[in-house]
Amino acid sequence: MRLIFSIYIEFEDNDFDNNKDLSKNLHNKKQFKDNYNFLITKQQQYAKEINVDYKIFTNDNNWKKYRTKFEKEYPYISKYNIVNFYKIHLLYEMSEVYDEIAYLDFDVVPITKENIFNFYNLKNGIVCKVNHEQEPKTYLNLLSIEEIKNREKWYKQTNSTFSERSPTAKYWNCKAMLLDEGYDGENDVYNTGIILSNSKNIKKLNYFNDFKNVILQMHKLKTENGLWPLFIRDCFGYDNETLFSFKMKQNNVRLVKMDDDWHHTMHKWSYIPSGTKMVHVINKDFKHVKEYVKKNNI
Repeated sequence: MRLIFSIYIEFEDNDFDNNKDLSKNLHNKKQFKDNYNFLITKQQQYAKEINVDYKIFTNDNNWKKYRTKFEKEYPYISKYNIVNFYKIHLLYEMSEVYDEIAYLDFDVVPITKENIFNFYNLKNGIVCKVNHEQEPKTYLNLLSIEEIKNREKWYKQTNSTFSERSPTAKYWNCKAMLLDEGYDGENDVYNTGIILSNSKNIKKLNYFNDFKNVILQMHKLKTENGLWPLFIRDCFGYDNETLFSFKMKQNNVRLVKMDDDWHHTMHKWSYIPSGTKMVHVINKDFKHVKEYVKKNNI
């Protein structure tokens, strides 16, 4: 049995932290609400086209219980990060029922009739896009000791560093975790907006094993003085993708790289290349996608 599922959690305005991401979060909330019917219809239509089940998870009691428990145990983790851990939690719940599962963020719009389950061989590993937008691994490697000191001094004056959502932050956060556990530190930065796997590899990933201690490790690496300069530590976060990469390495799960046709990220520019099969509308310009769909009679 096969399943496509997604999540739509409608947050209250006061659920968002009052930080530099507040205006973006409020804008995104409005765009999701205004375009709800379009987004769910396109995902439902695609699932029907390829003859697989579709589920959408919303603000139900299961979510409320999960959120309440998470907030109590990890009060320093944002609502944005909680919902992203929740989608991995649901991936495990669904793997108890379905043999093969595709998770799509709610801002992923399928614009193809081709069956993604038939395109990738799920026996080979977990299918996900690697997100090295700016080759984050080279960032510190190319800085001299003197340059790192200058960056540290500049950061203390300006309090400006990478967003914890950036590929650079996630790469170095995961590297810090791996080195702390005795690994070589090399890792991939994943975009978990689309995840495709069979139940066997989901179980092998063992994502929530020793979860409390792993989150405690992330918290210590972020908040305690140690190997990492402050301007790097302060961009460390508690996001699902950092932990996803850590678990892939720790549990020796093979990656099957999802190509750009199946996971096109519309981020800085609103552009959909020819051959695109799924559009991840990170910039929330759903108007552009609607016009593309209408123009191409999709």
